[in-house]
Amino acid sequence: MVDLKIDLPKGFLDEEQRCGFVVTSRAKEIWAVELDLLHEFQRVVNKYHIQYIANGGTQLGAVRHKGFIPWDDDIDIMMMRDEYDRLCEVAEAEFRHPYFFQTERTDPGSLRCHAQLRNSETTAILDTERKGKMRFNQGIFIDIFPMDAVPDGEDDWNRECRKAQRLYENMLTFASMSSHFFDDPQLPHYRIKNILHTVAAPLWKAMARQLYNQYEKECKRYNHEATKMVSIYSWGYKYKKLHRPRRLFTETMMMQFEFLEVPVCKDYDEYLTIVFGDWHQFVMGTSMHQGILFDTRRPYTYYLSDAR
Repeated sequence: MVDLKIDLPKGFLDEEQRCGFVVTSRAKEIWAVELDLLHEFQRVVNKYHIQYIANGGTQLGAVRHKGFIPWDDDIDIMMMRDEYDRLCEVAEAEFRHPYFFQTERTDPGSLRCHAQLRNSETTAILDTERKGKMRFNQGIFIDIFPMDAVPDGEDDWNRECRKAQRLYENMLTFASMSSHFFDDPQLPHYRIKNILHTVAAPLWKAMARQLYNQYEKECKRYNHEATKMVSIYSWGYKYKKLHRPRRLFTETMMMQFEFLEVPVCKDYDEYLTIVFGDWHQFVMGTSMHQGILFDTRRPYTYYLSDAR
């Protein structure tokens, strides 16, 4: 495994059984890299007094397991957009190799609509992106999501949803045209299509970037209002299931997460019930990322070489 700044407790990397689920040493190595990323993230946000909170399965893991859900393999963080923007402003100066703070602006082509803090000496490549040999940073990561205001009026919401979702889908279309070229080289039309793609790709990339900026602007449209609901729009504007009451994020408390601590909602029961329903019930083996190549010993660039 790569060298980490964080000191791991003795035996942390050993295989063990949690809640009837076997957590392998390999899974523990992925956890260790992510905890190291979380520790570095906390160093920066604590330095600048930036507020954040554990998101989704990370909050559930802290409350129910005092760490990772045994069958989970990621860490998710969320923060209000103004806090997120402050983090983006200081990130370049604070995060040094192997840590890389990735957004569409620091690493064009990633197009996640949220930030990821990555370890550049490791690998976490989606199968589709490996096939296309994407050149942006694809080290093991933690997700950092901005939360934006949801308009209170239903008419305002529907109007914004249609506009923002159209921008989002068009952005992904142009991004796909410029960076996701998957045709089999053995096909007879491959060479001609490849030439056309090479010529047009710069224009398509510029269009994708313009649409990305417009979409992000739409996400921020109601942030000057103290609306009742907030949402994570990086997964798409249309998903009402991502809407959360703003009041849940006004008070937090610290909870153990493995050998670190993370902030969770003070009323975590209401938050977790909204997100997961009966969160006390175990749904084993449903949280692992599917279709991702993880490697804690080699950098992602190893798998992007033409020889692979």
